[in-house]
Amino acid sequence: LLILQVVCSVLLVDGLRDLREVEIPSGEHASGRSYVIGDFFGGMSEALFTLFQILTLESWCMGVVRPISYHAPWTLLVFA
Repeated sequence: LLILQVVCSVLLVDGLRDLREVEIPSGEHASGRSYVIGDFFGGMSEALFTLFQILTLESWCMGVVRPISYHAPWTLLVFA
């Protein structure tokens, strides 16, 4: 499972490189803070933590998957 998580992290960090500065609206998050995609997938540590968050089903749909898949629809293949 860890190997799969690392492989997906590498794919997402590399694939989302051009979208790192795209802002995700604050309405998508309970904290009200605005995020950019780089906050979730800017590097390996962020990507591993975000995938762990998705794996444990902690605010994965509205907070991570939907906003990112809006800008990069191919990511749904990774998250599905």
